[in-house]
Amino acid sequence: ECPSAFSPFLNDFFVKGMDPSFTRMIKLDILVSLCIDPKAIDAVLTELRTYVRHSDKAFACAATCSVGKVAELARVVYDRRAHTVEELDSSSARAVSNVIALNCLSGLVTLSEFSRNEEVVGKCAETMQRILSQLLADDGISNAVNDPAGIQERALKRLLLILFRSFISDDTNVDKEEATEQTQLQLKAVRVPDSAVASILWIIGEWLTMPDSMLSPWNIDEKSKRKIRLDVLRLLAKSFTVLNPQIKLQAVHLASKAIMTLKANQTSFSDGKKNECAIGEFILALARVDVLQDVRDRARYECNILHLSVGLSYDTSALQQTPPSASSVGVDSAKSMLLHPKPNASSLPLDSKEFGSAKNEADQFRFGTLSNILGNRTMGSPIPLPAWADDNSPSALRDPSAVNKSDLIVDGNEGGLYSSSSEDDSSTSSGESSSSSSSDSSEESGDESSDSESTDSSDDESDDDSTGIGTDGFGVNLIVAPFKTPETLLPSLINNEAKDESSSDSSSDDDSEESSESDNSDESVNEGTTNADMKPAVGKILDMDTTLLSQAPMQLNKQTSSSSTVAAGLEGLIMAPLIADKDDITKPSTIEDESGVWKELVRPELSGGLFVKMRFVHGRSRAKEAHVLGLDPKNPSTVCLQVHVENMRTDTGTLRHVRIIQRGGTSGGMISPSRVITPPEFPAMKKGMASTVFIGITFASVSDRDGVAVAKFDVKSDRGTTSIEVRPTLGELLNDDATKNMSQHDFDAAVSGLQGIQRISSTLTLKANIDDEMLSSTILQHLNMKQVGKSTRKSSFVGTLPASGQEVYVVVKCDPVTGYGDVIVCSHDALAANSIMNLLKQALANLI
Repeated sequence: ECPSAFSPFLNDFFVKGMDPSFTRMIKLDILVSLCIDPKAIDAVLTELRTYVRHSDKAFACAATCSVGKVAELARVVYDRRAHTVEELDSSSARAVSNVIALNCLSGLVTLSEFSRNEEVVGKCAETMQRILSQLLADDGISNAVNDPAGIQERALKRLLLILFRSFISDDTNVDKEEATEQTQLQLKAVRVPDSAVASILWIIGEWLTMPDSMLSPWNIDEKSKRKIRLDVLRLLAKSFTVLNPQIKLQAVHLASKAIMTLKANQTSFSDGKKNECAIGEFILALARVDVLQDVRDRARYECNILHLSVGLSYDTSALQQTPPSASSVGVDSAKSMLLHPKPNASSLPLDSKEFGSAKNEADQFRFGTLSNILGNRTMGSPIPLPAWADDNSPSALRDPSAVNKSDLIVDGNEGGLYSSSSEDDSSTSSGESSSSSSSDSSEESGDESSDSESTDSSDDESDDDSTGIGTDGFGVNLIVAPFKTPETLLPSLINNEAKDESSSDSSSDDDSEESSESDNSDESVNEGTTNADMKPAVGKILDMDTTLLSQAPMQLNKQTSSSSTVAAGLEGLIMAPLIADKDDITKPSTIEDESGVWKELVRPELSGGLFVKMRFVHGRSRAKEAHVLGLDPKNPSTVCLQVHVENMRTDTGTLRHVRIIQRGGTSGGMISPSRVITPPEFPAMKKGMASTVFIGITFASVSDRDGVAVAKFDVKSDRGTTSIEVRPTLGELLNDDATKNMSQHDFDAAVSGLQGIQRISSTLTLKANIDDEMLSSTILQHLNMKQVGKSTRKSSFVGTLPASGQEVYVVVKCDPVTGYGDVIVCSHDALAANSIMNLLKQALANLI
């Protein structure tokens, strides 16, 4: 009732690490309720930045929803301050609240990109929809949102990607090109729940059908927007029968808005617009005969509006026709019902202070609530539901044809529910005649079925570009898509067998084309192709920040052609690792700049003269070796080790059957490998001989904690067995590719924003005359990070954590003369920052 009384105690409601789940939920609701001033809003949003990454996914989802509530509260708070603070006008207050909403939107987009949990990403999508609708809502104050960074455009692109990922199934029975598309789409987004898909579909539909008079959040030309709209409608039409009821309702509404947008004030249509209108009417036709009553009612209502205003082209027999004496629905009226901007729905509770300022009865309640629809404040139904009846109701209520004449007497009249017994008799006789006629017609249809089937294929081939009308068995006509099936994602629901003959006729042509393409494949690869030469398929989205999927098959052709000519007949052969003189093996190579520190794992005096040392490989060398070993270099849990094996026996003996074998077994609380690639066996290794090989490891999962991943091996030879363990540190698992373009200015700005427990500092004293190059190389050998800029007294490094993707910043300042300096590690993850600091101290121990 009075949240301002608890505002001084805001910090007491911050979530602690030991709080149980129900306490965290209660504190979260209290924190949102206390966002009644700008300082509280900033403090709560800072806390929510950590809560959305919590390990408890239910709490993370609740925190994500709270971000949208705080963004909405910020608009209310600043609008009220515009009336109480003289220095702040309404437009300036709205601009400040829009900045807060854009910052929240940017954080949610980033969270949806890095999180792989479907529930968390779904809540991110729903909250993004609420914030976008808040920014697009026309409430009479200001409709222009200053968005120089293009955050709204970035959010819409992300929502489109999630929408397509949710519609495309993970079907394994597809060709290589479609499998490549599915794999890349799975890496970029996850499938979200149906409620989130419905929210995404609504906001995407609002943007795709936005009038030209409104300022669009995504500046894109009309042609590209029409292609996106066509692609969305095709996906909806393809899977409409299996969609969730929430998604079906939004699909019907989007189809109606698309038809109204195209046909309003349009006299002529191109082929693309005709196809889009046809797909929209196809969705509406499916919805009008849907098994769900809500979907049917919504579809029939909007179809009647469209037909009475702009007119529908297909399946209009079941629609309401305009009476001769009445006027049809005006186009402007239909546009106001379907395309007019909607007020922003609110999740905040009703405020009793708003009742007195309402101009009319409908404005007393917030838009989107049941109270607003009914015009009365609903606190529960005043009329209770009746109790269950002890006796079954009369069958006459469910079967009118079986009613007796005595049952129809109501108030002494025999009319009752039905007119007279004569009508019953006539209905019975008519029923008998209709049954007999139906049996006769079925016999006739059986005789004519063979003739109709023989002519179906020829008719479909001749009318390939025309629009066909069919029935679905319920007496309602359905629309056949007026375009060719191979170019679309829309399946043909009627006369599917019509394409059998055409496909068989074209098979020979396809074989000849494939043979000609295989003959010219080497020439096409040598000539090279550019992005401009690769024409995307019809209906694909062009203006998206994703790689062209058509490049993947081209890379596959290169590998296939080279292997067929060079490695023909060598399949299945295993070559022993190359053994050379020790002096030749230790020559410097480019991998030295992208690898860690050598660690001696097998000592010659304890293993019969066998010496083994390993080091982790980073950067491009890691990606190259992982690709050679058949592992995924983009997987953050994949590591590659360079192994140096040498015969250091004191005598002149030879080591035989040298091999490295993975040792099974798991440890409690540790992450074990899911896949290990070890080198083949060394048959014989004479004294003074050495070899360098690589081991690839992919762990079952990845963590931001230090030393929780372990891989166990046995190094065997004819002189014995030595057991070893490989434990990659958190520094070795860091990713340095996510921050390739960071400047020194951006680095300093990010570091300055991390304070408190997010910043760990320590002093150090190095040896005199330690230059910056030696200091940087030592740090990069122990931590897989990227150096930002170069300075004589300051070294900056940045990397990202493997699991959460949070950035880690390292600053090392040292006086080159005295050796005095300090080390600063900054990260949102305090535990990870502490682990990085310990690794830095161990790395710089040799320089002290």
